[in-house]
Amino acid sequence: MKVLVMSDTHIRGTTPSRRTDNFKKTLINKLQEVKEIAQEEKIDFILHAGDVFDRPNPAPSVVNDFLKVLSSYPIPIYVVAGNHDLYGHNPDTLSRTMLGVLINSGVLNLIEEPITLTKDKLKLQLSGKHFDYNVDTDGSAYMINKEQEVDYALHMIHGMLLDRPFFDQGYTLIEDVTTEADIIISGHYHLGFGEQEFNGTKFVNPGSLVRMSADIKEINRQPQVAIIELDSEIMVKFRKLTSAKPGGDVLDRSALEAAKFREKKLADFTQTIKAAGEFKYFSVEQILEQVASNEQIDDNVKKEALNRISQAQEKLGGE
Repeated sequence: MKVLVMSDTHIRGTTPSRRTDNFKKTLINKLQEVKEIAQEEKIDFILHAGDVFDRPNPAPSVVNDFLKVLSSYPIPIYVVAGNHDLYGHNPDTLSRTMLGVLINSGVLNLIEEPITLTKDKLKLQLSGKHFDYNVDTDGSAYMINKEQEVDYALHMIHGMLLDRPFFDQGYTLIEDVTTEADIIISGHYHLGFGEQEFNGTKFVNPGSLVRMSADIKEINRQPQVAIIELDSEIMVKFRKLTSAKPGGDVLDRSALEAAKFREKKLADFTQTIKAAGEFKYFSVEQILEQVASNEQIDDNVKKEALNRISQAQEKLGGE
């Protein structure tokens, strides 16, 4: 049995601000390539780890364009709902979303309660977990029981599963997962972590099929899908999309560079002020307050200076 995994397609009709190409056309080309890879690799089932859409209610005209591509897949597609697929990140709203429409039409198959997929006498237990606010609170969303009569258990979840911590909270570390699953597939974390193994379980996240930001890691990342082959053992490989252009060709970093320039100038200014005296504060407003106090500056002058600082920050977008 062979399974193809993709995630976070974020279908939308408009182009994100950091992209310089036609996002919709690019994504259609990628989904067509995924179909070709699936046929070439003789894939039996396709799994999508959530965030099929970028919002729960895209325009019907946009959905129709992608419906033509997805309905042409000769291979069943199984999905879980991501946070962008739902209203208010609430799985109970699924029936009112465009993802719900594709599921009800039979183009996509929803995974909730465990189902068994069979190929050449091999039995795969497939279960899924949609995104919700509690998905990464205690690790329980990753815990499943494996049925005795199956060969492998695969659990797919749209959660912030990480191989190492990047945030203060709101994630689950692979090393903290206790489960009977042989394979856990996750989406949500766009950069992905490839394949990891811990306590006999393989963890797979190929990363988002699209690049939505101009972060340097996204620029250097080539979108890919994962191919999982199940036989006497589990084998995982990755296929990079040839239709995905280099990040530098489709992502614009000018806005990010401008923001970093403003941050550097502010840091330089703060350091200059600090060098002139013993200051305990780091914000411009606090520094101004202390300078005004030290130099006995008139309150009206101080008020005008603060007013101009606020106007400048507003103009720079709050930087």
